[in-house]
Amino acid sequence: MSDLLLPEQGARPWLPAGDVKPLVTLNEYNIPLAGLIEQGGITYLYACVFGEMEDVNVWAYSRLGDVEIARLTSLTEDALADAIRTALEDRMLVVAVAFEHELADWLRIDAGEEGPLGLVRRFVTRMRAHVAALQKGVEELASQQELASA
Repeated sequence: MSDLLLPEQGARPWLPAGDVKPLVTLNEYNIPLAGLIEQGGITYLYACVFGEMEDVNVWAYSRLGDVEIARLTSLTEDALADAIRTALEDRMLVVAVAFEHELADWLRIDAGEEGPLGLVRRFVTRMRAHVAALQKGVEELASQQELASA
């Protein structure tokens, strides 16, 4: 079992896989924006880190320890927002892009202390490279003689 969340394409960002159990919603506005979920006996924080009100948004998922879980569930407002930011720093994350509330793709990112906008900038840069590599591979595949002549 991975230490990182294992999402599924098409899943809702706040329930990112069929085997995920919702635990606590920490923030919501029309949809859940931050909360705790469980997968494989591990508790994770999910948080919309960019584009809360947009059709395209970015979500981050962080494995939590017991102390972090207790802290996040005991705070409100600005203190909660600060604790969520801290829980997304200095660790491996799964960062995902969603279109119209459905996960489309994700990457594992070793987060530093750059904050949500810095994390999203890095995610976009890495996702562009990922998509370009995929596109190149698909074009090479399509140019194979067996497929080109079919």
